[in-house]
Amino acid sequence: MKKLVTREQSTYEMDKLTQPALTVKDGSVVKLKIKDHFNSQIHEERLHYGEIDWKQFSPTSGPIFVDQAVPGDLLAVTIEKIKLTSNDTVLLNGPNIGILDDLLPNNSIRRYKIQNNKIIYSEQININVKKTIGLLKTESRNESKPFHLPTNYGGTLDSSHLTEGATVFLPVEKNGGLLHVGDVHATTGLGEITSSYAEIPAEVTLRLQILKNKKAPTPVIIQDNYLICIASKPTIESAAKTALQNMVNLLTDNNQMTIEDAVFLLSLDGDFQICQLFQPSQTASIKLALEYFPEMPFL
Repeated sequence: MKKLVTREQSTYEMDKLTQPALTVKDGSVVKLKIKDHFNSQIHEERLHYGEIDWKQFSPTSGPIFVDQAVPGDLLAVTIEKIKLTSNDTVLLNGPNIGILDDLLPNNSIRRYKIQNNKIIYSEQININVKKTIGLLKTESRNESKPFHLPTNYGGTLDSSHLTEGATVFLPVEKNGGLLHVGDVHATTGLGEITSSYAEIPAEVTLRLQILKNKKAPTPVIIQDNYLICIASKPTIESAAKTALQNMVNLLTDNNQMTIEDAVFLLSLDGDFQICQLFQPSQTASIKLALEYFPEMPFL
């Protein structure tokens, strides 16, 4: 039986006193109602920025406590389904927002209709819906402020690989893991250059599994027979280097491959991606086919 977390059980910032919205057993399937990134505040394109409560941005559902998850474990979160619960998606941009802020003299909001699995950008342009979850995160003992910023524990990763069928692996540092989920997108471009993607409310179905006493260069994703290492750092160069180093470490674990051969393999067939450029911590990933690993890493 699936357990439900409603929109009323959302949080906007980390608080040590916050109680779990739900407690589940290992292997449970849960359904969460996710608010949109703006918490449904934007109903028209002419809305003035002064009318927006910025403290309500990026609400998350949770936290979810997983029984018997203890420090030193990994939490495997499989995205079984993403169901969009609106026919409208919203984007926001303006001065001092994103890397192209100098090109935008005025604040701007766009609302686009979704029909037949397409975002109606204009009469001539329709964009395919590619649903993703932007934020997945376990809690750490020394929680960062704001807590949605990407770290080794997850956060706003904004990876296009966080879609239906993908499994993301996150570390457990507090008992229960305490998983937070939010920021669903109707589609995700390669690299968030402004404050938002195609923001939209949704219901997501997740399967939660504990991997006892396992280590991994988190966050890491397995999707469509690929392994994806993600890293977030102050610069995109340092994020890319960390993601590459993590992948090299997985390839060379237990002397499966030399460092030289791992680097050559990534040069030949690694797929590099910029996940986001907007956040103070910028995020990059490297993808490699699982067939290159003699054994499934960290499983």
